[in-house]
Amino acid sequence: MATPMPWGNEDPLTDALYQLRMRGAFYSWTEAAGTAAVAMPQFADTLSFHIVARGTAYLEVDGEQPHRLDAGTLALVPRGIGHRVATAPGARVLGRADLLPQTMLGDAFSILRLGPEDEEAALAMLCGVVAFDSPAVHDMLAVLPAVIRVDSARHPVMAALVPLLIDELRDPRPGGEAVATRLADVLVVETVRAWLSDEPDSAVGWLAALRDPQLGAAIAAIHRDPGHPWTLAELARRAAMSRSGFAARFTAVVGTPAMSYVTASRMRTAHSMLAQGRSVAAVAAAHGYGSEAAFSRAFARTTGTTPGRVRRPVAA
Repeated sequence: MATPMPWGNEDPLTDALYQLRMRGAFYSWTEAAGTAAVAMPQFADTLSFHIVARGTAYLEVDGEQPHRLDAGTLALVPRGIGHRVATAPGARVLGRADLLPQTMLGDAFSILRLGPEDEEAALAMLCGVVAFDSPAVHDMLAVLPAVIRVDSARHPVMAALVPLLIDELRDPRPGGEAVATRLADVLVVETVRAWLSDEPDSAVGWLAALRDPQLGAAIAAIHRDPGHPWTLAELARRAAMSRSGFAARFTAVVGTPAMSYVTASRMRTAHSMLAQGRSVAAVAAAHGYGSEAAFSRAFARTTGTTPGRVRRPVAA
C-alpha cells in the first residue's frame, strides 16, 4: 500500500485534483471585431478553457442559455462538449475554430482573428483545448457541469496565473511550451477549486463525497492505492463509520456501492498501465489479482474490452 507523505495533512480534494496532469494542449489567442462567432467542435476526452482578457464573450452550449464571460472570467467546458464562442448571443458562426485561417506561432499556439480586419477588436481572449494523462480524470470531468465560470479577480492565485500563461504563449522562449502546459495544469486545478469554493452545493457524485470529512478519507485512500485489497470494513474504518452506515452513505452520495467504485478505480489505472505497454501479468499483480484470467474477466466485465485489445489497438 502506498506510504503517505510524512508532512502536512492529507486533503482528499487536493489528492484528486492533482491527477489533472495534462499530456497535450493547443492554445489560440483570439481577437474578434464586430458580431462574430466561432464553433469549437467536440473533441472526446478533452477539456476546453476560455480566458477573456478584454471585452465580453458569450459561450453557447446547446440546451443552455448563453454564458456571459466578462474580462477576467475563466470558463471551463470539461467534457469535450462542442460549443460556440461569440461576441453577442446568437451571432453568425464563421466556421470551426480549427479550420479557420490563423497564424501559427508554433505547433501548439496560434493567433485567430474574427470579424472585419478594418475594425478594432473589442474582444481578446485565450482559448485552449487540453487532454490529460490519467484515465481517472475522465470520471472527475463527468461529474462537473457543462460549463464552469469563475471570476479570476476573486481568487488571487488565478489572478496571478492568467497573465503569466498569456505572456508565456505570446512571447515564446526556449521551453515555453512545457512551462505553458504546467501553468495551464495549475490554472485548471485552481479554477475547479475556486468553483467548488464559490458554489459548494454544485458538486455531485464522488466529487461531493471528497468534500465530506468522512467519505473523503475513504475516497482518497482508494485513489492513492486502487490495487490494495480493500474491504468494506477497512474503508469504513478509514471513514470512522460503522460498516453499514458507511455503505449506505457512500451509495447515497456517490451513486454507486463502495466496492463497485473500488473495482472501477482499479480498472481505470489498469487501463492506463496496459496502454503504456505493461504486461497483463504485471498489471494483474499490481491490482491484487492472483491470475491473469481473473483479472481479464474483471477487466472485460467493467470496461467492455479485453486487456489485449488495450495493449494492441486494432489497426484502423
